[in-house]
Amino acid sequence: MMIATGDAVLTRAVAALDQACRAAGLSTAGATLMRSFANAVYLLPAEDVVVRLADAGTPGKLDRLKTSVRVTRWLAEHDFPAIRPLEVRQPVAAEGFLITFWHHESDPAHTEPPEPASLGPMLRRLHTLPPVPFELPVYDPFGPIQRAVNASRVLGPSDRGWLLDRCSALAEDYYERVEFALPYGLIHGDAHRGNLVRASGRLLLCDWDSVSAGPREIDLIPTLQGARFGVSEEQRAAFTAGYGYDVTSWEWYGVLRDMRELRTLTAVLRTAHWDSRARTELTHRLESLKAGDNRRWTPF
Repeated sequence: MMIATGDAVLTRAVAALDQACRAAGLSTAGATLMRSFANAVYLLPAEDVVVRLADAGTPGKLDRLKTSVRVTRWLAEHDFPAIRPLEVRQPVAAEGFLITFWHHESDPAHTEPPEPASLGPMLRRLHTLPPVPFELPVYDPFGPIQRAVNASRVLGPSDRGWLLDRCSALAEDYYERVEFALPYGLIHGDAHRGNLVRASGRLLLCDWDSVSAGPREIDLIPTLQGARFGVSEEQRAAFTAGYGYDVTSWEWYGVLRDMRELRTLTAVLRTAHWDSRARTELTHRLESLKAGDNRRWTPF
């Protein structure tokens, strides 16, 4: 189930928003849909709050959302520049969705996308924070893509088999051969410049749904793999300099890069049956992966 598949789902999303906001004591007056893809994201202008609606049927989603709220509250205590959850009981379940509430942060004076270089020192700081005083889920590099492949309504048997075989081959490397150079610990899990927002003269890191315990290299790969999405060599070099470690010189960089490329298919796999743009992009990316080339992809 995705948010934008049709009027019935949109109606259910609006009903879920209304129920959850009443439970949290928030006004939905003037509520505006900001985004509808992997999650539905609404702005409540009367409260200056962002509400995120996620599919409650996604395996493990409830625990991941609880963790994201708990971690971001802990990060606020350490003055780390992360988006802040509201101090309300959350997540809330309604109409097949899990709903979380976040302070709305924006800087209308700056609309240009943040530079990847800004993310380097931010991740360095994240990775050097004290240990989180509660248990984190272990990073799962293959579960989301395998579930999306198996659930896809548009993949033929050949493409489905190819993707699952590719996951299996990379999993064998990841779990049995890869030796990590950086310490193990707290990671964002989906760190790229698209998850940076400008607010009050500084940048904040948002979308903590994948926060977990894992190899720190995981957080460095998305920016470097971002060459697929137009991140230049100079931008990637500035990001690496800001973090202080060049993961591309590491022996196993290629394995994590290829893992990330598969991971970026997850959203388009889940939406390709109703979104023609996603279906076209899925075909494009699959052709590129099978050919082993470096052609550009379109971000979603």
